[in-house]
Amino acid sequence: MIKEVVTRLRGNTLQIKNLSWYLVASLLSSVIAVIFNPFLAKNLSPVDYSTIGFYSSFSGLFTPIVNFSLISYYVRKYFKIPEENRQKVCDTVLTALMVWGIVAEILILGGFYTYHTIKQIEFPFAPFAYITVTQLFFNSFALIYQVNCRMQRKAKSYFGIVMIGALITLVLSIVFVIIIKGGAVGRLSSGLISAIIVGFYAIKKTIRHPHIDYHILKEAVSFGWPISLTGIIEYFLKGVAVAMVATIGDTETMALFVVGGTLSNYLSIFYSALIQTFEPDIYKAVADFEYRKIIKIVIGILSILLFIILVFCLFARPVTAILTYGRYTDGCFYARILSFSVMTTFLMSITKMIINAFGYTKAVLLNQIVSAACAYCMYLLLINHFQFIGAAIGQVMAPMLVFIIGLIQMRFLVPKIKKQEYNEKQNKI
Repeated sequence: MIKEVVTRLRGNTLQIKNLSWYLVASLLSSVIAVIFNPFLAKNLSPVDYSTIGFYSSFSGLFTPIVNFSLISYYVRKYFKIPEENRQKVCDTVLTALMVWGIVAEILILGGFYTYHTIKQIEFPFAPFAYITVTQLFFNSFALIYQVNCRMQRKAKSYFGIVMIGALITLVLSIVFVIIIKGGAVGRLSSGLISAIIVGFYAIKKTIRHPHIDYHILKEAVSFGWPISLTGIIEYFLKGVAVAMVATIGDTETMALFVVGGTLSNYLSIFYSALIQTFEPDIYKAVADFEYRKIIKIVIGILSILLFIILVFCLFARPVTAILTYGRYTDGCFYARILSFSVMTTFLMSITKMIINAFGYTKAVLLNQIVSAACAYCMYLLLINHFQFIGAAIGQVMAPMLVFIIGLIQMRFLVPKIKKQEYNEKQNKI
């Protein structure tokens, strides 16, 4: 299957060039993070790692609230609307993100403070919560710019925005973490400032006439709320594990757990580069009802990811020792387990992407609700009996619930999709 993907790419020079730029962007930004990681590990205590891991874990819960999945609407409509109307949709989405994002940030901080107080979380609320939520607000603008780059095949522009963000974060981390010894505050602040700079740049490059077309906004909200709610529910498939283990009170082990998750996430660069390259092809294949093409792309990416994960597991311990300055080498145990979550997360994401692309967003929402409920019960059972090991295993298994239920749903959606295909072909005649 990998050979088929390679053969396909040989017939498309532009695709090869785009893949190269996406890979280089992801690899370089990750290489920067990897090279810098030992210096971070030397200057971050277990409490710092635990604090960063705890607050970062809520990104999956807060992001769908901040952007309300309006960007997903833009992606889905991109190839279905005339080229001259795309900028109008983009301007509406971006303007709406500016307005709603501020309101959402206030609501999130209020709710988060209530949760923090009731659960008596040992990690301080301020300034970490403010930094985390504000960064997500500015990340939305960078994301829509990156979407435009991918859809328009502007791989070099995508490379530029990714590298700018990575380099700014690197420089600020050197200042705030290594020189000033700012710990978790310094590390999170570096990401926030970088997000603000890149966000303003993205706004300037993306928006043409700030305005809101209420017909477009109504359609976007109607399309986006099930996806947004799905994203919120998805938090209970993975992110909630970190919040649950935080109540155990074992900061040292939690630091190893967070380190393992961080290292395994480096494998996501390959997944991200591949999915970003083929995302337009997947949406186009769905729009053209090319089922075999979708299957080939999915199996090809999955095969590559499995190979990379197996190689990582083989060298996990020495790699962890090097990347953590020898301070958190035991984190390799969790890194090996969590590395397989990259593959299961891909299966979950691609399942949702395909069903959403066909227009059945409420089916994805139902899938997420059932899967999240089962996953939460699974986490309770695994963490109560195996604590951090149980949480790691749960993070690998939980996404598979979405994939399995998604396959069952697709079986029942086939007649509707076939009818949809027939109607579209008739309309073109």
